[in-house]
Amino acid sequence: MAYEPIDLPHRERFSDWFPEFLKKELAPYPGRGALVARIVISATLTMILIVTFRIPGGFIGALTAFLFSRENLISTARSAISMIVWFLLGALFIPVGARLFSSTPETHFLWVGCSLFLAFVMLRCLANYAMVIGSAIVIGNVVSIWYLPGPAETNVELTLWFILATSIGALVTLGVEVVFRGLHGGDDLVEGIDPRLALIENLMRDYANGRPVSPATQAGLAQFAMVGASGLRRHVARANYGQLYRTQMTTLVSLVARSIDFGAGLASAFPSLPAELRQRAGRISRSLADIRSCLRTHGQPAHAPLEPLPSPGTPLLSEVESMVSLMPSIFSGENAPDPGVEAIDDAPTASRIFIPDAFSNPEHLRYVLGGTTAAMLCYVFYVSLDWPNLSTSILTCLITALTTIGSSRQKQILRVAGFVLGGVIAGIGAQIFVLPYIDSIVGFTLLFATMTAIAAWIATSSSRLSYAGVQFAFSFYLIHLSEFHIQTDLTIGRDRVLGVLLGITMMWLVFERFFPHSAADEMVRIFVVNLRLLADFSSSSPRANNPADILKIRRQREEIYRRFGEVTAQSDAVPFETGPSRARDMAARDRIRRWQASLRSFYLLEVPLVRFRIFGGTDPRSQPFRAFENDFRFECARIFRQMADDLESQHATRAHRISTPASFVDRIDSTSATIAAEISESERTLIRATRTIAELVDRLQSQVASEGLYDLPQTSAFLPTAAEPNSG
Repeated sequence: MAYEPIDLPHRERFSDWFPEFLKKELAPYPGRGALVARIVISATLTMILIVTFRIPGGFIGALTAFLFSRENLISTARSAISMIVWFLLGALFIPVGARLFSSTPETHFLWVGCSLFLAFVMLRCLANYAMVIGSAIVIGNVVSIWYLPGPAETNVELTLWFILATSIGALVTLGVEVVFRGLHGGDDLVEGIDPRLALIENLMRDYANGRPVSPATQAGLAQFAMVGASGLRRHVARANYGQLYRTQMTTLVSLVARSIDFGAGLASAFPSLPAELRQRAGRISRSLADIRSCLRTHGQPAHAPLEPLPSPGTPLLSEVESMVSLMPSIFSGENAPDPGVEAIDDAPTASRIFIPDAFSNPEHLRYVLGGTTAAMLCYVFYVSLDWPNLSTSILTCLITALTTIGSSRQKQILRVAGFVLGGVIAGIGAQIFVLPYIDSIVGFTLLFATMTAIAAWIATSSSRLSYAGVQFAFSFYLIHLSEFHIQTDLTIGRDRVLGVLLGITMMWLVFERFFPHSAADEMVRIFVVNLRLLADFSSSSPRANNPADILKIRRQREEIYRRFGEVTAQSDAVPFETGPSRARDMAARDRIRRWQASLRSFYLLEVPLVRFRIFGGTDPRSQPFRAFENDFRFECARIFRQMADDLESQHATRAHRISTPASFVDRIDSTSATIAAEISESERTLIRATRTIAELVDRLQSQVASEGLYDLPQTSAFLPTAAEPNSG
């Protein structure tokens, strides 16, 4: 089968791309309004309780509405309980430590430094998201409260008020989610994937029926292409799913996201398809309807799988067909592992406290030291000036470190944008122009809800913009909700805004100037590392009776899965980078995201082969199949290592030499035909799965060999130029 190079559209100049980016990011999409409404209701109810019962330091209580996990009711309940438990632990431990070491400035300085170091360790290394949030908020606030030489009684009282305010926010948010789930029900993940599949199905149905693509379908595809799938990936990562189901859904999300990208480009370039391609569009439409049914009912595919074919002049159709052809394998019974594979897939992640490489990855130490340095610079600055209201800078450092987006430059842009919008324009602007005319809680509630709605709308964008919404809310709440009364003193508002600016500046200074990292370089580097990990994973020979082998396989799978997320995070940050290499970096981003979708599929489809290799079946494996299996996995490993070497060379030299690799599928077909009479039926089933994987690997190696990673796309009649997709 021939494979066609395909260049995805992208903007080459930041000034051209950014306005369109904002327009698409802020446009509505299914489910966005409901999510924003829940955030606004939670934050506003928390604010009313805080003001009514005169609770100081309530801004964090309202902010919890933005920080909660909302994938399902169980995830939300766990977030609330975990956060409250961590607040209580902080209330018991930190004041004791502060009191023990606060007698002299020297020991107090040491205590602050150790506390902040511990906070950044938790931010980087804890596996539970709610624990991460709780630890950051507790330490940041208590360090600010226990400022020399404050009386111990006052400090303890303020700490307890802070615990109460955040607990109220957590419980209110949980209550709103309980009511919403009771009225609405459903699964956010399925409800996020199904509309995307429905749009592609509608597109293919329009093509199959020979009618122009409907404007609603075209607009929906363009919108989802811009929004991307980062929200769905967060759903999968934080929800209470088993490892296997999480792997399956992550793969499906990746395939759906790439299908949306290609479908948006296809709809923009082709209002209708030539008559000879309409039958293929009909098959794709029927397959998508089958996949949607499987997704809703957790069933099995009913239709025969698609066979991707070249389509000269319309390669985007082939790409959509290829992505859709891989989706049924996620639901197929042939790819569902038996209970024996649970030893590999179902590690006790729910009880894990730290991430797998918490104490082995040197990148974590760099991050922790950088964050601690930035926070301590803030502390030294405001203590030296005896300007305690600037202590908000420490909490700013910790809150800004919560995000997992890809690059320091992207983080900096979002921090500054959120700070200016929420702190300067909305925060101080409201103090000057609005609050003098408000004399009741009703007026303040309307102002608060309006600003929260704006922040929540921004926060529900893709990961490339969402953090600006959190920063908006944080800056606004810090000015208007730190006390339990309407704050019209511009001096206090000024100091808090300057504290936020100080924290942002120090984080920029440390991470952008002292530890600069190009998101494009990191994206390629991590992708190459993952190729080598997949090569090692494919060629491994674990034994079922050796716990060390099972543990090694489990760790390999966890690391591969984690690096998929890291590649996606870095690719989302590439558009924010500027300079002469931006166009080539964007071209590399397009290709890396497309190739990663194939790697995710390989990662999932390899599961039954690993299971069979480790645990075997009811019948012993025949010698011909053993030889076939060894040849297959070592050839996979060789291909992945060759691709890694090729991409590594291109990253170093920016040069590419086109090559034509031998067909892996032909090799599989030739070998399987030779041994067909000597193998069992179960082994034939495994060979069919092996051939599916070989087609995937063949396609991937052909694309890597024929397309230069940094080659700029050629202008073509069939390529759109208006959309900048975001997924991978």
